[in-house]
Amino acid sequence: PHTYHLADTAEKRAALIALLKAQTSICFDTETTGLDANNAELVGLSFAIKPGEAWYVPVPEDQAKCNEIVQEFKSVLEDEKIRKIGQNLKYDILILKWYCIEVKGELFDTMLAHYLIDPDTRHNMDILSENYLRYSPVSITTLIGAKGKAQGTMRDVEIEQIKDYAAEDADITLQLKEVFEPMLQKAGAAKLAMDIENPLIYVLAEMESEGVRIDQNALKDFSIQLQNDIIGLEKTIYEKAGVRFNIASPKQLGEVLFDKLQLDPKAKKTKTGQYQTGEDV
Repeated sequence: PHTYHLADTAEKRAALIALLKAQTSICFDTETTGLDANNAELVGLSFAIKPGEAWYVPVPEDQAKCNEIVQEFKSVLEDEKIRKIGQNLKYDILILKWYCIEVKGELFDTMLAHYLIDPDTRHNMDILSENYLRYSPVSITTLIGAKGKAQGTMRDVEIEQIKDYAAEDADITLQLKEVFEPMLQKAGAAKLAMDIENPLIYVLAEMESEGVRIDQNALKDFSIQLQNDIIGLEKTIYEKAGVRFNIASPKQLGEVLFDKLQLDPKAKKTKTGQYQTGEDV
């Protein structure tokens, strides 16, 4: 059971902000029009402070009016004494930079936490929720469609649907934090998460936001040099192999190495009968 609120008036937002300011930690998420933080626009914010309850704050498409609403939450998001919990927080931090908000405070990123707990499996929220909470969240594809040219954006979705989706994101993320925090302790990775991984989010977000200067002419010259090197290496490979073939094809490469050149009579094959040509081979 859960309770998700829509904070769509100044009065409701003020009440929510007062509640958030009274917390030592909050979970938050941004809903946007895309995956690229430098090109996406904010559609809304969601917050959770305890499992099973969350709030969604919609913002208008008009960027001036949107910014006015977002600024109401500046004092909360920039409060260093309030711990911020989220899933892939770097994205949210980057988005909010475009609205003149510098997120501050200790961070707990559930995506990073799970990476430290189990680095070899997927870390997206839907999978984590299913694996650790035994709950399947609302899929974004049910709201905006599958990836492709016909895919819509969160601006196309009814407000009640966005509310349930966005509030659920914050709620589930908070519940995952409750699961992962003791798991980090048990794995001996809590200090690594607190002292290195989570603080590094701010550093990476700042680097991505600032960008780097590039000498375009030097980069173009280097690209030409690399292309010439590749052509030269391909020529050498064809001469040694005695035949032209698609070097990028593992199947053709395996046939040349092990059938034609007989480099290894005991060469291993994959389940499909193709020669293994990985780096370890």
